[in-house]
Amino acid sequence: MSEHVPSFFVLAAGGSGSPLLIVIGVIIVGALLAAFWIGSRRTARKPKPPRGPQPRSGSWDTPDSPTEPPHRH
Repeated sequence: MSEHVPSFFVLAAGGSGSPLLIVIGVIIVGALLAAFWIGSRRTARKPKPPRGPQPRSGSWDTPDSPTEPPHRH
């Protein structure tokens, strides 16, 4: 008489993984690593934000603020 075995045991008892699935997994991991590498290179090339205080830094508009056009320099 056979006992009822949970499905995760049956799946874990399978033989070696399909070579096609292994190749697909390696391709996906390689694509993710390449995307991360390209993204980090792009970020490194961006200009750095200026240092020091900027005009109107730390300010915001509230509903009670008078509406003035921005000053052009």
